[in-house]
Amino acid sequence: MDHIKGVFFDLHGTILLSDDIDGAWDRWARAFHAALEEKGAEISFDGFKAVLQNLFEGPVPDIHEAGFTLFMKRVKVLGESIGLDLPKEEVRPLVDTIIKVWHQGMYLDEEAVPIIERLKEKYKVGLVTNWEHTPRIYELLGELGAEELFDCVVVSDSVGHAKPDPRVFNPAFNLTDVKAEESLYVGDMDVDIEGAINAGMQPVLIKRVDANGDWDQFSEKSVCSYSDDQYILIQRLSQLLDLLNC
Repeated sequence: MDHIKGVFFDLHGTILLSDDIDGAWDRWARAFHAALEEKGAEISFDGFKAVLQNLFEGPVPDIHEAGFTLFMKRVKVLGESIGLDLPKEEVRPLVDTIIKVWHQGMYLDEEAVPIIERLKEKYKVGLVTNWEHTPRIYELLGELGAEELFDCVVVSDSVGHAKPDPRVFNPAFNLTDVKAEESLYVGDMDVDIEGAINAGMQPVLIKRVDANGDWDQFSEKSVCSYSDDQYILIQRLSQLLDLLNC
């Protein structure tokens, strides 16, 4: 691993954890449903969960509103699909509220800060995350006291591409002056590993022995295809230090 100059991390499920991810999904879905009911939506919770199933998998909505993030666009279209015409000025406050519900009770892996600080002594360290509402990531890092933890923060919403598309990593390479082949990417899901492979990075898959639910519950994405010899498997973040001989 002497050629490695940059270590990049996924966020959810990799360094940001939950003690009950299935409960978090349910709490978020119920809060989302209740918020839309307050706006006049008439749909059962079970019916709403069915609508949510592929909310994040569809094409980018054809909405051209200044300041609209991808998730704001999706919420606007979702509202229309259930007969609710959300005024554009109401979309951002709604999105900000329901996203905060999703993150309730989540926390940084206890090893994240000391491991990342140790890695920064030798490597460029960045965050590259699939997320459709960029402002929330910076707000969340502030709430976690982690705003100074990374040399770069890259959010798919701002880039216009999401893992496994390798282009989502390009800003991280540019901001850190590190090449793909000099980079290691740590993630917990198939899209993380496939994205790193597509970009020419060294993928590291973290699979904790005490995993507590599915971080991609509302999705019907097919399982990505890669072989075991294409990634390195770890069970905790501290194993990165041994891997990199730190």
